[in-house]
Amino acid sequence: QDLDCGMLKLPDCAPDVDVSSEVKREAVDPTKKAVFTNPKIEAFGPLQGPVHPRNVDSLYAGYRNHTTGHVEKCHLNSFHFEDQFNTFHSKGYAADPSDFSNPAKRHLQHPRHPASVVHAMSGMHDDEAAAPVSEAKRQKTEGAGKWSGFDSSAQVNAAIEKAQQERVQQEVAQKELEADAEVQDETQRVTTEFHGKEETDYQGRSWLSEPRRMDRQKADHQCFMPKKWIHTWSGHTMGVNVIRWFPDSAHLLLSGSMDSKIKIWDFHNKRDCKRTYMGHDQAVRDINFTAAGKKFYSCSYDKNVQLWDTETGQIISTFSNRKIPFCVTPHPHASEEHIFIAGCQNKKAVQWDARTGEIVQEYDEHLAAVNTVTFCEDAKRIVTTSDDKKIFVWDYGIPIVVKYIAEPHMNSIPSITVHPSEKYFAGQSMDNSIVVYEAGGKFKFQPRKKFRGHLNSGYAIKVGFSPDGRWVCSGDAGGRLWFWDWAKCKNHRTFKAHDGVCISSLWHPHQPSRVVTCGWDGLIKLWD
Repeated sequence: QDLDCGMLKLPDCAPDVDVSSEVKREAVDPTKKAVFTNPKIEAFGPLQGPVHPRNVDSLYAGYRNHTTGHVEKCHLNSFHFEDQFNTFHSKGYAADPSDFSNPAKRHLQHPRHPASVVHAMSGMHDDEAAAPVSEAKRQKTEGAGKWSGFDSSAQVNAAIEKAQQERVQQEVAQKELEADAEVQDETQRVTTEFHGKEETDYQGRSWLSEPRRMDRQKADHQCFMPKKWIHTWSGHTMGVNVIRWFPDSAHLLLSGSMDSKIKIWDFHNKRDCKRTYMGHDQAVRDINFTAAGKKFYSCSYDKNVQLWDTETGQIISTFSNRKIPFCVTPHPHASEEHIFIAGCQNKKAVQWDARTGEIVQEYDEHLAAVNTVTFCEDAKRIVTTSDDKKIFVWDYGIPIVVKYIAEPHMNSIPSITVHPSEKYFAGQSMDNSIVVYEAGGKFKFQPRKKFRGHLNSGYAIKVGFSPDGRWVCSGDAGGRLWFWDWAKCKNHRTFKAHDGVCISSLWHPHQPSRVVTCGWDGLIKLWD
């Protein structure tokens, strides 16, 4: 029979749900002051419908802040997101972002790795848990840890002392190795050569002693300008940088050259070379005798300052601060000849004690390399000049500037010589002139005493004085030798002395009209 489908009632399997609250939801009018509905109940009410009997979610318990569910904001930076994303896709688990402060609390499992077991407390996979732990990691994890409390001061001090002792032992071992290497090099290297027949005469006197028939003039003798060239000392293969008289007697002449050799010449008898000192590896910059003359210091571009025995030619000590020394000045008193000051490339004047080989003081105020160090006022003051165009006056042993000389018109002064009266000092200024300052008191500039005419720009040419203080002499870049009157600052004589630069000139202290010059042509000449 044909049944009328419209007359039959279709079965409804869905349970009865009250949707009146959803349909009759009214919006809150912001213009009204009174609210007649409870939006909290409507927004956070429990869901309607069937609930899973074994998995009750928070949405069904009524904890929701959205119409369709619960929304929670979680801040996660890009690094941690990428880290957990890659971990989830590679190992099958990741940290729960709902409690990111404690990632080991809960881990999510990847659907492609259903058999992977995650250790909730350790945060490791089974494969990782089975891997052996390294010794360093075990010591780190099994140690005191950050919850073990603070170490006592005794333990901390003991650890510090142990570390210091180990460091000191390493430094001592390194110094011993370096000393052994230096001793081995020095024993294998010949540092001196004597050119005479015998080092002593028939009476046992050393070749260094002063001749008995030494012609000495009186201290107040009058000096005259030389006129002719009478002798030449040749032996250096490169230019001669510096020459020095033997203290007091001046019967020997010491010279330092760019060929890294130092030679001592006889001035009184045969005028030949007595001994050659070969201890430097590069050009010799400066040399200076001690007060007695039995020793002398030398500095070179190999960054070393060496103390020599003048008679035997042996190297007594070597000093270095890994910087190029431009000058070396020993203390003028015989009781403190073990003290010397070196002006270095690192903007410091470094004071050494030759007995211990240690730096005892550093005069550090200049802004460029220190060129000269000069003792004044009976060695109570020190005058230093530098490439920063300044002159500083210091108290000896105190690294504080007591006089600061700097003017806009000043130039660099790479060479200084004290007047025989010890009241003034003259310096080669790089504006082709010689400037004069007081060597004591207020160290005033003497504007009326300025010597001009020669060309010295770019060269550290040494200024010379006659023993009576009447004449001033200086070489120049063209190899000429200039003489000025000290009182009138007038040029009296000029003649050609060397083919290259005439770098230094010395007046003999006892023979009134004899001058020795040296130049970059490798020659040392005597003029009378």
